[in-house]
Order: sequence, then structure tokens, then C-alpha cells
Amino acid sequence: MRSITFRLASLFALATLLVLASIAYFLSRSVETHLAEMDWTEIYGKWQLTSNLVQQIRTPADKKAFPALLQSALVGHPYLSVAVDTQAGATLFASSHFSFPAGHAAAAANGQPQFASMLTWQRHGDVFRGIAAKTASAEPGGPIYIIRIAVQTEEHRRFLAHFHHMLLLALLFGMSTSAGLGWFIARRGLLPIRHMAGVAGKISASQLAERLEIDSVPQELHDLAIAFNDMLARLENAFQRLSDFSADIAHELRTPINNLIIQSQVALSQNRTNDEYRDTLASNLEEFDRLARMISDMLFLAKADNGLMTTEQADVDLTNEIGHLLEYFSPVMEEQNVKVVMSGTGRVRGDRIMLQRALANLLSNAITHTPPGGAIQVRLQQQAQQLQIAIQNPGQGIPQEQLDRIFDRFYRLDPSRRASPDGAGLGLAITQSIIRAHNGTITVTSRDGMTIFIVTLPMQ
Repeated sequence: MRSITFRLASLFALATLLVLASIAYFLSRSVETHLAEMDWTEIYGKWQLTSNLVQQIRTPADKKAFPALLQSALVGHPYLSVAVDTQAGATLFASSHFSFPAGHAAAAANGQPQFASMLTWQRHGDVFRGIAAKTASAEPGGPIYIIRIAVQTEEHRRFLAHFHHMLLLALLFGMSTSAGLGWFIARRGLLPIRHMAGVAGKISASQLAERLEIDSVPQELHDLAIAFNDMLARLENAFQRLSDFSADIAHELRTPINNLIIQSQVALSQNRTNDEYRDTLASNLEEFDRLARMISDMLFLAKADNGLMTTEQADVDLTNEIGHLLEYFSPVMEEQNVKVVMSGTGRVRGDRIMLQRALANLLSNAITHTPPGGAIQVRLQQQAQQLQIAIQNPGQGIPQEQLDRIFDRFYRLDPSRRASPDGAGLGLAITQSIIRAHNGTITVTSRDGMTIFIVTLPMQ
């Protein structure tokens, strides 16, 4: 594909060609018309002269002197031809180099000739313009004369040929100059884009801090520059999250593997009883189970990220599902002296198992972070074609600067809980993926010792 510079330069040249060609056409037509008017002025002037001389013929002596008088009047006009004939066909005067279209006399105009009656013809390679008109003798009852006047336009033809040649040169010069200026202007105009390309060329996984200066780009590229900077910001954020994710997953996998290695080394360091080996195997099995859950959760998230997670579409009564979950968590709530107050009802279309898992994660977090004696509020509220589920719990709030990251994988508010057996920090990430798979949203607010997770799901 041709470069933008080449295409802009070509368009400049084409536009210039069209404009100059139009101007050249109108100039050429104007000059040709002007030259025709000049020929007409000369022809008409000689016609008036000849007509006056004809009207002065009253006697045979006047008729005999007429050729000499007319010949004298034509001195200095080598390209002019005149013929005067009677209507009967007798020639009174004819220039030696006279040339006129045959039969034109029959179509001679009566009275004053007009510009529109002027003929143009070609003979032996020469171009002529002329008129033929009838005029009466001043003698009463005298004959009718036909005056034919023609002028050779060779001089005008040479001028027009030279004029057209100069127009062509001007056209070529204007087109080439326009193409060169267009190329230069396009190159200069595209400098900001080349600068953007240079910034993009510097970007790498370790160099994502480059940004375009919005004030230094033309107004037409402001939106592109802003979008480019936003893209770099998203890439930088994504790479940072990926780096954090890689470090977190390495840490999470290292802990159970180290535990398995240490326990196995201790068991093999000396002879053990069957019960001791059984205890070691049971402990290893817990670590294997923890690894299996972590890998399963990561696989679940990978499918969600790539749009491979499928959801069954069934009618789900969330009131009953939350009730079942509260029964499941009742031993933990009794142990921690936490109660749940539920209000409202609602049904949605979706995958019951997935929605149950998402709500279980939210309820588990709320129970875990609610102080003894506290009460968790679960409210279901229908709004238009959406169902809103709000889960509110008292306790230590979430710092505002961490609210945007609590849905990140392996992210925990308390770094000291990294090795906690409660989970790998994937619960909220999985919950968010499930809600998004159901075309819903999940948000969180935390202030004044109260944290609220709000899930919004379409009811249809």
C-alpha cells in the first residue's frame, strides 16, 4: 500500500491539475473568442468601407474607378480578401488571393451583417473567417451587389499554438510544484505521527512509562494521542498486575510444595512407625488438596478470561439459595457469634451452581470479617429488570486505596495472611468472573466501619 505522504502528494497534484486545467480551458476559450471578435472588427470595418464605396457608384466612370479605390483602401492588409459581385454574377472586384466557400454568395445576408453570420472555413491548410452580405447601389433602380470579405487567421493560429504550449508548460509546472509542495507539507504534517511511532518503538515490558505530550500534537490528533496514552496506562497497569500475579502464584505454590518436601524429608530421615507414616501422608494429603483447589480456581479464572466459561440458563430462586448457604454456614456463625438478617426476594436466570459459589464467597468473607456479636445484612431488591443483592457486614473497613484491588487474584488486605489455610486469595476474583459471565456487576464500598458488596444481575 502506498504511503500517506505519497497519496497526499498525489491528491495535491491531481487537485492542482483539475484546477489549472479548468482555468486553462476557460482562458483558451476566452482568447479564441477575443481573437474571433478582433477578426470580426476588422472584417466588419472593411465591409462598411466597401459598402460605402459601392453606394457611391452612380455612373459608369464611378464603376470603372471603383477597383482602384478599393485596392488603395486594402493596402497594408495582406491577409484580407474582398470580392464584390453583382447579383447577376458579374465580378466588380476580387482580390488576387481571394478564397471563399463555394455557393456562399447564395446565402448572403440582407442588410447589416451580424457577428453570428461570420463563417469559419479551411482551405489548403489555411483557416479563414469571413462574411457575405448584400448591399444596394445608391443609383435608383441600380443593381444589387454582394460583398464578400474574408481574412486569413494564420497569425492568430500561431499565437494560439504558442499560447496553448505555454498553458501546457504552466500546467505541468503547477502540477509538479504542487506535488513537491504536497509531499513536503505531508511530511511536515505527519511529524507528530512519526513521533508517536517513535514513542511506541521505545515501549517494552520494562519501559511502559513513556507518554505523549498532548499539548505538542495538533488538534486533529488530540483524541488519538489521548487514546494512545490511555492504552499505555492500561498496558502498564496490566503488566504490573501480571508481575504481581506471577510473584503471588509463585509464593502460593511454593508454600505447600515446601511443606510437602520438609514433611517428606523428616519422615524419611529415620525409621517411623506405621501411625507416624500415616500422619505424614494425611498431612501431605491436605497440602495436595490445597494445591488442587488452587489449580482448579486458576483454571476457572483462565476460562473466564478467555470467554470459555459456559453457564446454564435456568430459573434460580436466590432467596432459597441464600437460605441454603446460611444453613451451611450456621455452625461457623454460631461459633463466631454472628447472625444474618435477610430481607427481600428475587429470582434470576442463570447457572445455579455458579451463582451459589459466588454468593458463598461473599457470605464467607462477611462472616470471617464480622466481629463477635455483629449482624450481617443481606438485602434482595428488584429494580426495573434487575435484581440487586447487597451483603453488608460491620467490622474493620477496607482502606480506600485498596478497594480497586480486592478483586485481583491472590490479593489479600493483610499481607500476614498470605500463608493462611483459608484460601489463596482467589475467592473475590472468581466471584467477579461469575457475575460478569451472567452479564452482571459487582461493586464494593467501605466506610464508617461498614463494608457493603452490591451484586446486580439481570432478571431476564
